[in-house]
Amino acid sequence: MASCLVALLSTGFHDMVFTPLEHPLRAVKWVAPLVWCFAAFCFQSVMLHQATLLYVLNHSTVDDVLVDVGHDILGNKVVPMKVLDMISFSAMSCFFFGCALIRDLRLWVKVFMCCGFLFFWKGLLDYITDLPDSGGWHTCEKRLGPSGVQYFEGFRDLHGSAYWSRLMDMEFHGVDGTWPVRYCSDMILSGHTFVMFLFLLGCADLTRKLRLLMPGVPMRVAEILVNVAVICCVCTDLYLIVVNHFHYTVDVVLAIVMTLLFYTNAGIAILTDWWVEKWEDTDDVRYTEDNGSIWLPPLLLPCCAFQGFYTVRRKDRKDVREAFKVNLPKEVLEFVPEERTYSDSSEFEEEEHSEKSREEEEEESCYSP
Repeated sequence: MASCLVALLSTGFHDMVFTPLEHPLRAVKWVAPLVWCFAAFCFQSVMLHQATLLYVLNHSTVDDVLVDVGHDILGNKVVPMKVLDMISFSAMSCFFFGCALIRDLRLWVKVFMCCGFLFFWKGLLDYITDLPDSGGWHTCEKRLGPSGVQYFEGFRDLHGSAYWSRLMDMEFHGVDGTWPVRYCSDMILSGHTFVMFLFLLGCADLTRKLRLLMPGVPMRVAEILVNVAVICCVCTDLYLIVVNHFHYTVDVVLAIVMTLLFYTNAGIAILTDWWVEKWEDTDDVRYTEDNGSIWLPPLLLPCCAFQGFYTVRRKDRKDVREAFKVNLPKEVLEFVPEERTYSDSSEFEEEEHSEKSREEEEEESCYSP
């Protein structure tokens, strides 16, 4: 085990330095998901500051705090933000180091794609519905500071270019020497939770693959410890965020559910497979015949009984038609027209070719800007 780690570390530095020179396309495939994730985070920041603006301008017309059962049960205790940030950063660092060390490009792309989508949806959802801050207006005032509140109130009656100029100035330069500017009313989906949970899922996924590659007691124990760590971190994160009234309980629970749904989503798996294999030779070792793979983790309730790895394959229209016909009652099948017959093999091959070309055109249209 130790010699394997030493070998990975020694070759890792070489790959990091020379891959951009020897395989620029491969380097782009590693960097592009980071760029997407950063762009989605910037979009989220802009949308959350607009949600904060709506809350600042309208706080006197909305209820101070919504009723929350989690707040009532756990009470209210002050938890330093550095503790929450440390948990999320630790999970991200472990995944970053482990995935880069093993050079698992598919997992890398998948996790950062999911993270970008979650950033995007958090920003959009928080802006669409501006909920009262879970800490109340007084907490928001303290978080923004007098200069921050005053800056947001300066947006009143601004429109068009003046509005966007003031907003972008805040995004790039902050307010009164403070950058970045904090948020208020960024309730729907806890960012701390989905970032931490997503990268912990990546670590668990990577550990499970390593155990399958190197079976034995040490790796089995490591997998169990990682799974226990994921559960403990999720529970700790939920408790600290709710007891601090940093979010409503539903924000944390929804973040966990959304992360699981994105991570096990077939569309994400197909997109990941497409990006990894795009412009690669079909004889490359990374090229696969399927359209991606999905890992169902033990935490995916109530589907935990089906945990494991699954392959995604695209079915042609003929297979879909036949599978659908099997489930139809006989009374309905009488109205289904018979499948077309062909006079010779060339006519069948010609239609198959046109059908395949049409499907390829539909697939390319989905990926084209």
